[in-house]
Amino acid sequence: MDRSYSIAPMMGRTDSQFRYLIRLISKKTVLFTEMIHSNAILYGNKNKLEEYSNIENPIVLQLGGNDPKNLGKVSKIANKFNYDEINLNLGCPSPRVSSGGFGAALMNDPELVKDCLLSIKENFNKEVSVKIRLGTDDNDIDKTLDDFVDSIQSCNIKVFYVHARKAILKGLTPKQNREIPPLNYERVRKLKEDFSDLEIIINGGIKQLDFLKKNDLSSLEGIMIGREAYSNPLIFSKVDKILEARLIKDNSLYDITSEMFNYFETIKNINLVRRGLIHMHGLFNGHKEAKKIRILLSNIIYLEKSKYEILSILEKDIIRAA
Repeated sequence: MDRSYSIAPMMGRTDSQFRYLIRLISKKTVLFTEMIHSNAILYGNKNKLEEYSNIENPIVLQLGGNDPKNLGKVSKIANKFNYDEINLNLGCPSPRVSSGGFGAALMNDPELVKDCLLSIKENFNKEVSVKIRLGTDDNDIDKTLDDFVDSIQSCNIKVFYVHARKAILKGLTPKQNREIPPLNYERVRKLKEDFSDLEIIINGGIKQLDFLKKNDLSSLEGIMIGREAYSNPLIFSKVDKILEARLIKDNSLYDITSEMFNYFETIKNINLVRRGLIHMHGLFNGHKEAKKIRILLSNIIYLEKSKYEILSILEKDIIRAA
């Protein structure tokens, strides 16, 4: 799987509706599910693993949890679906997640992480990867990080998605953890130098597809974009051409919007449609009628009328550009 460009897992955002939207923009960008706790699948919504269609590949299932046995059970179930990879979340700094002893908090217990990964690998027949931070709280980002990565790679884990910040588990909210701990791209570069056989994808504050070139990080295997992917999904419109994919055509903003409305007609749950409409807001960043379009997208009661008005606006753009 080519991991040159991927979208970070984001709770409440990278659901099936948003992933469908991205697939209309790019066929090659690697998608992630939201983080799903193993217990939520075993003891809660057993249909959670089915919330995607095959058009979403390449797609990574991200799991949370710290029980090797349960993670193994879920990984075995995942073989029934067409996920390309399972990723263990070792980077989420949420207090709720930390209090449960998983996410970034697991980086403080590398032996337990190894047990979890070995259980996943024993039960899943494709790639297994991890998503990590540079460290947590007062841990240094030099020896501690190297020791952690060295320990994890001993499980034959070769793919690391690295958020180039520490996770401060005591005193910062998840939002603050995305902004306050300083980004340290140089440390990720050094990690690649020290572990050249690993595939390392960098995450954190990335807003441009040519990020690796501009920051002299070409030794890394790829980039993972988070918040920018949600606020500006059209950033991925050039990915397929960069990767030299043979495309039948480029989807215009009109095409993407029209296909999303057609997709909504197949969804019976009105709440899922409402979420999908919210996901579309970022499509129109920079458009002169963005405010009007977002108001129309919020009017789910008159969805058919909103669809007609929005497509009329976009059709005029095509006429003017002709």
